[in-house]
Amino acid sequence: MLFEGVTVVDGTGAPRYAADVEVTDGRIRSIDRSRARDSSLVLAPGFVDMHAHSDLALLDDSAQWAKLSQGVTTQVIGQDG
Repeated sequence: MLFEGVTVVDGTGAPRYAADVEVTDGRIRSIDRSRARDSSLVLAPGFVDMHAHSDLALLDDSAQWAKLSQGVTTQVIGQDG
C-alpha cells in the first residue's frame, strides 16, 4: 500500500515532514521525501490510550472499531479496579 503525499509524524519528537510512504505486510518498506508536498493527511504510528474505560466495551465490540478509527492501537484497561 502506498500512502502518497502525507504529512508524517513519526512519534520521535522530530518535526513533521511530507513524504510518500510504502507499507507492505504491515511493515514500512520505503519513505520517499523527493516528490513530497505538504498535505492535510497525517500518517502517524498508533496512539496509546492510557486511561480507556473500555473494559465493558471489549465484551460488546472486541475489535474496538471506534478506537481504531481514531488511531488508537493500544489501550490500558482495568486501572480503576
